Amino acid sequence: MHLDLATILTLHPLSLAVGALCFLLVRSRSLHIRGLGKMSMGFLVLGGGSLLAGAGLEDVIDYRTWTFWSFVSGPVSYSLIYVGLINLIEERPAGRNWFAFVVPIVLTTWAFVSDFYLDNVERSAVFLSVMAMFALAAVWMVLRDKRGERLQTRWGLAGAFVCKAIIALTTIVVIARPDLMPVTPAATFLLLILCQFAIAMFVLILVQERSERRLIALTETDSLTGIHNRHWMMDRLPQQVQPGSAYVIIDIDHFKQVNDRYGHVAGDQVLTGVAQAMMRSLGETAIFARMGGEEFGLFLPDVGVARAIETVEQLRATVASLAISHDGEVIPVTLSAGVAVAPVAKTMTKLMGRADAALYAAKRGGRNRVVLAGANTHLTAPGATERFDQPASSL
Repeated sequence: MHLDLATILTLHPLSLAVGALCFLLVRSRSLHIRGLGKMSMGFLVLGGGSLLAGAGLEDVIDYRTWTFWSFVSGPVSYSLIYVGLINLIEERPAGRNWFAFVVPIVLTTWAFVSDFYLDNVERSAVFLSVMAMFALAAVWMVLRDKRGERLQTRWGLAGAFVCKAIIALTTIVVIARPDLMPVTPAATFLLLILCQFAIAMFVLILVQERSERRLIALTETDSLTGIHNRHWMMDRLPQQVQPGSAYVIIDIDHFKQVNDRYGHVAGDQVLTGVAQAMMRSLGETAIFARMGGEEFGLFLPDVGVARAIETVEQLRATVASLAISHDGEVIPVTLSAGVAVAPVAKTMTKLMGRADAALYAAKRGGRNRVVLAGANTHLTAPGATERFDQPASSL
């Protein structure tokens, strides 16, 4: 079936209207999502311009009217889409990026003053150049990933914008020098319609992917302290632990007394302050979570005894130095920790049991200390590392 340019320009608004309606539907269900309203408006403005152009090519509207307004619709719509995309991707107001509307203002003024838009080649070249410019700016903004979300959909969205820019620049050559490329403007505009569909699709998938990630994060995050919870940690712990890996159970000392003396609000402050301080002190390879109450779990893969003790002792010292204040009074906070390092490959359950026994030894020894599960029991001053014996069968 042969489709001429007038038919393509008439079909184009339908694809844009579908995209706009999808954006508005998603936005109506999730009012907190930024940018979809502006993007839907941009799609509708662009569709209106395309509809005018199609009607003009059929001599339904006079030449000066349709060429001017269809031209103006391009820069206005691309500015709206770009600003809306900034809102969506970066989840913030557009701020200085509202200066993108300088482009349509300048071009509209130039068209009004010079009548350059009456020339088909000049009008098309400027229109498509603006399209390519905004598309490439969108690619940069999407791939920059300023929020560090690493959403996989951004690659597809960026690819759709790259294709749109390439097709726009190719169409300029097709219109200006039809002898150089055996492609009709109708064919390239049809490809642009497909790009618009792809952009709308990837935007909606990105919104869905982000929502799913946040839902997962909610189920894996401790709502009070902001660190990961037991569910998250248990999903990531290996069943079989390699030699040199360590599991640590950490407990805030005398936490019940903090609640009894200062109140539960103060207790929450202590829990949050301690959790965040320890989280900041740990490296990326550490698996750390609040296991419940005032207890925290820490898994250190392939660290060895010396490094495991050094890491946990640093956590103990960090927490002891905290100045958590409530109602003008500083609450003293210390912690006890039981450390178990696998001498040989063993199950995580057994390693956790050894760490739990070491924690109880730390509490019996006076708290504010780190106890290593191992041989040759001896006690040292608070804040230093101890060892305690376990039956050989448990090692």
